[in-house]
Amino acid sequence: MNYEPEIILQIKQGRSKFIAMASTYFLGAFNDNFFKQAAMLMAVVAGKSELQGKATILFSLPFVLFSAYSGWMADRFSKRKVIIGAKFLELTAMIIGAFGIITVNWNCMLAMVFLMGLQSAIFGPALNGSIPELYPEIYVGHANAVVKFVSTAAILAGISLAGIVLDKNGVFMGADLGQVLVAAVTLLVALLGVMLSFGVNKSAPVGSSVPFPFTGPLRSLLEFFSICKDPPLFLAIIGDAFFYFLSLLAVLNINTFGLNQLGLTRTITSLLTVSLMIGICAGSFLAARIIATKPWTSVLFPASLGMGIGLLLTFTAPYMPESIRQILLFIFLFITGCCGGAFLIPVTSFIQIRPSPNEKGRIIAVSNFCSFSAMLIAGQVFIMMDHCLSPAGNLAVLGVFSILVSFCFLAMQKRKGINHV
Repeated sequence: MNYEPEIILQIKQGRSKFIAMASTYFLGAFNDNFFKQAAMLMAVVAGKSELQGKATILFSLPFVLFSAYSGWMADRFSKRKVIIGAKFLELTAMIIGAFGIITVNWNCMLAMVFLMGLQSAIFGPALNGSIPELYPEIYVGHANAVVKFVSTAAILAGISLAGIVLDKNGVFMGADLGQVLVAAVTLLVALLGVMLSFGVNKSAPVGSSVPFPFTGPLRSLLEFFSICKDPPLFLAIIGDAFFYFLSLLAVLNINTFGLNQLGLTRTITSLLTVSLMIGICAGSFLAARIIATKPWTSVLFPASLGMGIGLLLTFTAPYMPESIRQILLFIFLFITGCCGGAFLIPVTSFIQIRPSPNEKGRIIAVSNFCSFSAMLIAGQVFIMMDHCLSPAGNLAVLGVFSILVSFCFLAMQKRKGINHV
């Protein structure tokens, strides 16, 4: 795509700062997903699949409780200092998690998940609020696609390697070799992330005069209601929440689908989620090109409809011939992911662009509050679904739900007249 010379210059000037920021994000996303996938696979094999729902709740809870504070910090202080502090918190979380996974202490593993949620709640507004500061508005969609590529690559690496490492047979100092390797990797990556965080761009704080949000979650809720007065931003925020609610339930059900219903290995089960994430990555770059020339709302209906169709196709896999079942599963999940990436990038970009500079951290924090409230609910929903339906049946329910929501988005766009924003 061709840009004006001054825009190209601004893009080049921000590139080195963006690379440092993206690298720090990559390591955190890798560690988070590597550890969580290893812990969830261990839980399913141990007959404790309900722990997946509990872990989801604990990871989401800090976003609900502390998003108002993290948004305030991102607007009030240097984003670099906030990012460095978040990476030290990640290191602390990984020390606790490493002990838990070696000793199979579920409480320590769940504590680690909660602390990683807190770290992400603090890290997110500072990182996402930095992107519009580095690049012109027309390039933000592309920058978000790159961030999504980086995070997806990290998630892919984390999820796929978790199953492979856990399947390593052997004993090391009386502990399972696979679990020891998981602990060692998480600690090393967390330490490297701390060191790289010092290379993040030194930007001056925006200096927002908004008072400290003492009421926390109540403040986030009130700010969400105030956002309802801005229909396009409201649509973007609830769209973001819908995406994370749906994608989380899909990933949790894929684990039980692969291990319990289809009898796949932990490695193959992890690779099923990898195919979903590769699709998200591909869809992200497709969306970045679309929204450069068309309204961001133009992709909401077809993308959410496509996610639903992809999940319904995944539901049919157990009824397919065994010789082609795995191939079809990978294809169906890739299609679902492509539609998911095409949905997410326009929504994320608009949430970053819409607020004024001194409100970006706060608005992004409100978006996080809503998205992780949806994920908190998703954790509870998964526990109920896991007891009521088969994993394939759950995927079918999610597919129908996504299709219904796609028509709701279409109706909202027409009713509010926001098709061309």
